[in-house]
Amino acid sequence: MSRTFAYVRVSTHGQTTENQIGEIKAAGFDVHARRVVSETVSGSVATKEREGFTRLLDRMEEGDVLVVTKMDRLGRNAMDVRTTVETLAEMGVKVHCLALGGVDLTSSTGRMTMS
Repeated sequence: MSRTFAYVRVSTHGQTTENQIGEIKAAGFDVHARRVVSETVSGSVATKEREGFTRLLDRMEEGDVLVVTKMDRLGRNAMDVRTTVETLAEMGVKVHCLALGGVDLTSSTGRMTMS
């Protein structure tokens, strides 16, 4: 049975992730509150160095779905995003990006879109 997770991130403590959570719900994704990983960390920090994202990777299993509002939530630059998506694909996790029409970044269409 697949589970849906959401990863939401802001850069400073003065910002909130509520708008990202609202966008994900408005897009029709039903994400249980305990499956929303929210963190405040600069976008300049590589994904593998983010405490919240690392915890998320430990929780996810094959068949799960990860939803983000924008690709920049997944990494600091194109290479970091690509590495992150490849890691998730190897785990069997689908990655949906709302800013790209909800396309699964691990699919052939998603990989082409990222390029």
